[in-house]
Amino acid sequence: MRWFARPDNRSLELRVAPRLASWNKADDPYQVRLQEYLDDTEDLIAGGARIRGPWALRLDVGLPSSRDLLDASDLDNYAYPLASRLHDVDLVSVWCTKRHGEQSSVRICAAREIPAPTAAGVVVATTAASSTSVAYKEAIHAAVSGAAVLPDGPVRLELSFVVGPRRNWLNLWKQTIDALDPLLGRTRPDQAWHPRDGRITELGLHCTVDQFAGNKVVVGIYASAQSASVSEDSPLDVPQRPVGEFVDVVPADALAGVDQRTRAHEFRNDDAGYLAWLAANPEGFVVNITRNYNVSTARVHRATCRTISGQNPHNGPWTGTYVKVCAVKSADAEEWAANTVRKPILPCGTCRP
Repeated sequence: MRWFARPDNRSLELRVAPRLASWNKADDPYQVRLQEYLDDTEDLIAGGARIRGPWALRLDVGLPSSRDLLDASDLDNYAYPLASRLHDVDLVSVWCTKRHGEQSSVRICAAREIPAPTAAGVVVATTAASSTSVAYKEAIHAAVSGAAVLPDGPVRLELSFVVGPRRNWLNLWKQTIDALDPLLGRTRPDQAWHPRDGRITELGLHCTVDQFAGNKVVVGIYASAQSASVSEDSPLDVPQRPVGEFVDVVPADALAGVDQRTRAHEFRNDDAGYLAWLAANPEGFVVNITRNYNVSTARVHRATCRTISGQNPHNGPWTGTYVKVCAVKSADAEEWAANTVRKPILPCGTCRP
């Protein structure tokens, strides 16, 4: 599961105002205006530098001051049409924000991977159900059902998807958000799958393609309260404090080469980073777990354990089929397990941590 920084390079001012997603007929007036916006924005972006490799997209939507920012104008419905138009296999991160302002803008840049928001703040849901089924929403809903609803006001939401190559991760956005009413609250108490998602003022969406995932989808969910108001001058780059069940974000001991906001760092497809961490933290601890977080085969090791360091006896990568979650203290590894897979992980029988 990967997370990517929000693009903060120079933005391009949109010449045509962004439009919400529409599934109306092609000759419907709104659909026509939507296509005009997409055509013009695609042309605007094409005039800039091309990006090779994984890339990120950001759309900032300016709305009239008379518009209630916390009602309707759902960000996933703004992000989806543009992301669908520009989508290719290298699009790994999409961001969308809204605020009061006369101008909207777009930017793209090379994707920059960063640590997860916080080990204690990410809830993980797993399902193999079709995204169009109620079963899919039920799996997401169950994962966040124990969380306290976020207080009234703006919300920042990040979702990180791990999907197989046959899944279109863009089609998972709306179905996932529709199931987050335990976090966002409901528009009506008696109406399921209708959360108050209009109050999401910053949305980050990330994707990792796992060749072995099949139909399985893993979703990392991170939600936090934003500042009390969002205006044209709001500092969107200021990290906000998670709330409810996502409060425990006090920094712990420093991890070499790791963002200080997190106490456990996952290495996935990054043997160099993993081995460097082992060398810098010989007293640390490592959770060895499959990419889809199967607890039954997972084990906790000491950083010096011969079974997870040195030359891989299987002549494969250390951070391929099994990812490595590293922590300076054993308590931090235990906390990661409690908050991410919701179960304790057995100790290695060789190094006996």
